[in-house]
Amino acid sequence: MRKFLQILLKKPILWILDYLSKAPKQQSVFKALSNLYNSKGNRLKKRLAILNIDSHSEKFIVFSDQHKGNRSWADDFSACEKNYISALNFYNRQQYTFINLGDSEELWKFNIADVLKHNENSFAAEAQFHPGRYYKTFGNHDVLWRNPLDVNLFLSKKFARPFFVYEGILLNVVNTPKTISILLTHGHQGDKMSSGNAFSAWVIAHIWMPLQRYLRININAPSTDFTLRDKHNHLMYDWSSTKRNLILITGHTHKPVFASGKYYSHPGNTLHLKDKGQHLKASYFNTGCCCYNDGDITGIEIAEGSIRLIKWTNEEAIPTRMVLEEKKLDELINDLYT
Repeated sequence: MRKFLQILLKKPILWILDYLSKAPKQQSVFKALSNLYNSKGNRLKKRLAILNIDSHSEKFIVFSDQHKGNRSWADDFSACEKNYISALNFYNRQQYTFINLGDSEELWKFNIADVLKHNENSFAAEAQFHPGRYYKTFGNHDVLWRNPLDVNLFLSKKFARPFFVYEGILLNVVNTPKTISILLTHGHQGDKMSSGNAFSAWVIAHIWMPLQRYLRININAPSTDFTLRDKHNHLMYDWSSTKRNLILITGHTHKPVFASGKYYSHPGNTLHLKDKGQHLKASYFNTGCCCYNDGDITGIEIAEGSIRLIKWTNEEAIPTRMVLEEKKLDELINDLYT
């Protein structure tokens, strides 16, 4: 019966979820991103962590969208935990700074106590970077961390105090001939299923969660296409393209994007119709996610003067790092100023 219902219901369920989550409003997206970026002068609100970095000597790894759960069939992260922990151990040994870009904990579907209980190893791997090399932002599925009281109540069990969760991180690159900044935020601005939507929260809790648990459906298929493939990624790019000296990195869509798709030239690549014939600025990147149904995870590295889209996979039973795309920051900077 379960297999029959999987075949019958999977496509309509995925269509409904895609419709709800991929219809953002441009005005809402632009306003929210601009408000965040322009808050860089207001340090009292702690919305934005601001770092001056040397991209040749400092190294960053950016992961997002782990969606840690409770180990039930509705838990999208459990298949990826092995790759995730191996990756974090590698980056910690290499003295990277870890930026955790939101939706790390799946709190639409699971109780926070269960998430903390069933993910001790992953939290311990993250805690290796704290203090000093760990920055965390909230997303729509873990918007609880927007409240410092909840951060202190729950996350102090995993991370030594003081511990902050931000809305965004701003990296000012100080060793380049032209000024450049990198804004990192989860990227759920304008999404109909983002926090504050009571209807969506009800659908998740009372319809999607029981269905996912019974049908064992994971909506996150691994991707090999790193272009702008949906409206939300397009709007993130549209906003970033208006900024002359800014790169925007988000998560949220679970679909990796490298340099707005500008340099993407793998065999068989077909750009979105909106991209064909359009001059793209290399201003937008998306990490992908850490909850693909095959156990792979993707992320963004900034190191040795380069930016890379990477994947960790254990197809050969051993977690292995793969570089999917790579460009020198200097090349991107020249493009941003054209």
